[in-house]
Amino acid sequence: MSPRRIAFVEFAPSGGLFQFTAQLAGGLAAQGNEVHLFTGPRPELSATEPGLHIHPVLPTWHPGDERPRPPWVRKIRRGVRAGQLVLAWFVLLGRLLALRPDVLLWSTMRFSIDTIGVLVTSRLLRRTVLGMVSHEPRPMKATDTTSFKTGRVLEPTLRAAWQRMGVAFVLGREAEQLLRTSWSPRCHVIVIPHGEATALQGDAPVPPVAGTDPVALFFGAWTAYKGLDVLLDAWPAVRAEVPDARLVIAGAVAGVDLDRLTERCRTTPGVDARPGYVALPEVPVLFGRSRVVVTPYLRASQSGVAHVAHTFARPVVSSRVGDIPTVVRDGETGLLVPPGDAPALAEAITALLRDAGRAAELGEAGAAAAKEESSWNEVARRFDEGLDLAGVPRTATPQRAGSASS
Repeated sequence: MSPRRIAFVEFAPSGGLFQFTAQLAGGLAAQGNEVHLFTGPRPELSATEPGLHIHPVLPTWHPGDERPRPPWVRKIRRGVRAGQLVLAWFVLLGRLLALRPDVLLWSTMRFSIDTIGVLVTSRLLRRTVLGMVSHEPRPMKATDTTSFKTGRVLEPTLRAAWQRMGVAFVLGREAEQLLRTSWSPRCHVIVIPHGEATALQGDAPVPPVAGTDPVALFFGAWTAYKGLDVLLDAWPAVRAEVPDARLVIAGAVAGVDLDRLTERCRTTPGVDARPGYVALPEVPVLFGRSRVVVTPYLRASQSGVAHVAHTFARPVVSSRVGDIPTVVRDGETGLLVPPGDAPALAEAITALLRDAGRAAELGEAGAAAAKEESSWNEVARRFDEGLDLAGVPRTATPQRAGSASS
């Protein structure tokens, strides 16, 4: 079959959504498709597959550039970034009109300008099938990530944008149900695996779990829904059972009171707080020094961190929320606890920190499951089948060998 011309849009050139999209785009390019990824400056991953073109042309910013700033500076920055995002949409529309892809996909619509931009795109590119890879079927508030965003402009335009979609991909059945009940899309909604974190592995293999010290790792953005307070509530009980246990909390700060959390970390024995975006070379080091990875989320659709942990053969202690139990299988690839239950969380973490052999067994099972079910070849294959199901045409001409960024 002839290849497709597929375009992805990721306004942020770093972070979990960008990493997911870049790896998925590479998997689709490896199948012979012509794939374009439009993003911001200095993307943290580069094109490695023939047929994959990463275009760092959008005047956006790296989420990892965040530093604590006074309220008046944050207000000015929000205004500047709103202008950057509007300009990014104009740049994007020009590029898309020149490319005219067979299918165009986003991973999020967070702001009203995004929904309006999708509606404008649907009128300008009438022959292009629009789609979403919906990690979160409903956008969350920036300052309270346990609540959905609302707005007199956002909600009606978001619903209208979903009606223009020709295909949607989600990462689990619960996410599919939330998407359908929230927006009633008329398109096919297709479940695909999340995919491994192979792009984060680095060149050197990480040490095996059996040789680690009793270190637990919380990795990822410090946001309200991720249950950091529950984890800090649980940690003294872990230390009472494992006196030399250490907890590393590493990630960018987003929508939480950094001063309060930093003070809690400082006054809780055995906690090493590392606020700030984790650069890719540091990721294998953090996971390699950890015996267990903890995702104590209060709510979630899926967890990219769990997939990173399994890529590094680390077991995961997680809350039983959303579609996470399809990846963190209780007693098989990790341990599950009720959300918000600090005593149960402490018991599960303690069990694996005290038993390196069991932690290694669960981590290896997670790694095996990731290779079998979540390789990017498998994700791309199922994605391509979803495009077939949605009737996305194949009009691209075969690409010459070689990848490109422009």
